[in-house]
Amino acid sequence: MAKQELLGENTRENIYHCIKCGLCIAHCPVYKEVLKEEATPRGKVQLSRHLSEGSLELSEEVKEAFFSTCLLCGSCVANCPSGVHGDHLFSGVRWRAAQRYGIDWKKRMMFQLLASKWKMSKSAFFGKWARKVFGGPWIEDKLNAGALNVARVPAFNEQPFSDTVPEVVRPAGKVNARVLYFHGCATNYLYGAIGDAVVDVLKKMGVEVIIPKEQSCCGLPIFMSGERETALTCIRDNLKLFARPDVDAVVVDCATCGAALKNEYAHLLRDLRQLGEAVSDAEIAAAELMAAKIKDVTVFIDEHKEWLPQLKAGGAKLRVTYHDPCHLVKGMKISAQPRNVLKAIPGVEYVELPGANDCCGGGGSFQVEHAEVSRKITKRKTANIEATKAQVLATCCPGCNLTIANHLDPAIRVLHPVQLLREALNG
Repeated sequence: MAKQELLGENTRENIYHCIKCGLCIAHCPVYKEVLKEEATPRGKVQLSRHLSEGSLELSEEVKEAFFSTCLLCGSCVANCPSGVHGDHLFSGVRWRAAQRYGIDWKKRMMFQLLASKWKMSKSAFFGKWARKVFGGPWIEDKLNAGALNVARVPAFNEQPFSDTVPEVVRPAGKVNARVLYFHGCATNYLYGAIGDAVVDVLKKMGVEVIIPKEQSCCGLPIFMSGERETALTCIRDNLKLFARPDVDAVVVDCATCGAALKNEYAHLLRDLRQLGEAVSDAEIAAAELMAAKIKDVTVFIDEHKEWLPQLKAGGAKLRVTYHDPCHLVKGMKISAQPRNVLKAIPGVEYVELPGANDCCGGGGSFQVEHAEVSRKITKRKTANIEATKAQVLATCCPGCNLTIANHLDPAIRVLHPVQLLREALNG
């Protein structure tokens, strides 16, 4: 494959920053379990180099190394002294592998659903109906979707979250700020309580919240799996709704969505244009405008905590610990703010989690396709959580919530920090 055909220049130049020092190896969750060189970020960077230079063919075996030994968690990026963006390299190779060998039909179907709000809403409705009619613990307890036990996967929301709130939510008194809220697919279809908490807390802070009804999937699960053409539809749809100069921020409640909107859109659009796709300057400028306004909701709250109503202590102490989602702590460099929100809640006894920023092992479809490795990584996480004796695990990623709660002692609640804050505000 010709050099120019594999990766865009702004992705390919990363290859030559790697000095093969191996510092990434100690931080790779998959390598810790499989102990193979092709599982290391260093190994895949060198494979990328040979592919890009044309000295290695993109075979099925090479393709498998990029799909089965990488969670795209960003641990290697966060710990690389040379600044190599392995995530961009590896997702770029996945794209070319998907073009050559195709994508599993089940994943392709899921991506088509995620890219269409109408299709996803209808599928969620059907899934909710089917689970009520054909489900039940006597069946679901015996079913697994890879590493996930089906009985412990949350039920779909009774209605999509976006259907339960008005498009504009205004506070009763003074308006301190005006924000757009990107709620993502998980909140919309599985974790409506997170969306309710975000809107309620922001409203109590005097924030006007705009919730565009036609927002799409952020696209990150799609383009990270190599389906860039489908993801491009999501990106363009969201840029039309969220690249606005007339708001103070675009708040997100999901680490994955936040990382996609802030870090990936502009990079991906530039990469595609370098490779001949019809991407305009206006689209790249819109992506940069939106990226500058993205705020994780815990960051927004921490920056404007003076707008919060007075919180009063009451009741017994609640022991809480916190898991850092990879896309938040490694992708967006956000760690202190969620903890600040938790520690500011009266009655919370905060205890730090050992290995708090270690990957939970989910990786979207990775836990379904590579169950054995995923389970081992998740087991490390849940053991650490249970050792803290916490009553609540807080995390800022619905995806991490899904993975961890599926394997954790059911006595430990898994919540978004904003859900705990809302509980405190509402007494």
